[in-house]
Amino acid sequence: MRKAIIGVALLLLMAVPASADTIYNFLKQGYGYIEGNTPGSLAGGVGLFEPLQPENPPFDFDYTGFQVTWVIRDMVLTSYTQVSIFRTYQFAGGTIGVYEDADFDLDYGASPATGIATGSDGTAALTGSVSTAVILFNTMTGVGTFNGYCTFTGGSRLAELGDLAMLEWQIFNGISANAGVQVPPGYHTRWAGRIFTTETVTTETVAAESTSLSQIRALY
Repeated sequence: MRKAIIGVALLLLMAVPASADTIYNFLKQGYGYIEGNTPGSLAGGVGLFEPLQPENPPFDFDYTGFQVTWVIRDMVLTSYTQVSIFRTYQFAGGTIGVYEDADFDLDYGASPATGIATGSDGTAALTGSVSTAVILFNTMTGVGTFNGYCTFTGGSRLAELGDLAMLEWQIFNGISANAGVQVPPGYHTRWAGRIFTTETVTTETVAAESTSLSQIRALY
């Protein structure tokens, strides 16, 4: 009988799944544009990765030898609404690219076309597609958010993402067009944010259910 009790107690000390989340991000800044408020209008953005990256980038770029740029383009406006001072833009589709350029020649120019051309003339490190995105904008304060999702499927450094290449990445920006922000001609808002993903790693850990090991020993 005692052995049976011990056996049941040992079953209560068993491995159970546990998970831990690790966030990988690239910090970035730049400028965004929207061609119009009519469904079918195109939108995107151009800018730079920040040389001072957070503690956990997926991999490191050489910010001394290369200018690291990003370009989001051809997002299609599917819905636009304005309620009082709040505007909502919803997008579908589009592409994203991250580039390494030894010439350091990004020029926002007088229109997004110039920024796109000079921001994408380096080596494509990461390329992919944007699935959806939403812009929320407060016309009174001149600030808002951009929140989108993308997947990376190509580029010279795709392999360095490892299993992260199979995950969806989130593109989040705080955006601003208030009087204190200088926005180049042809663009509408300044963007500052990150591209990030969360990896959940499942491990096994020992969990005790009501009966401790010392209590089991006391049964002998």
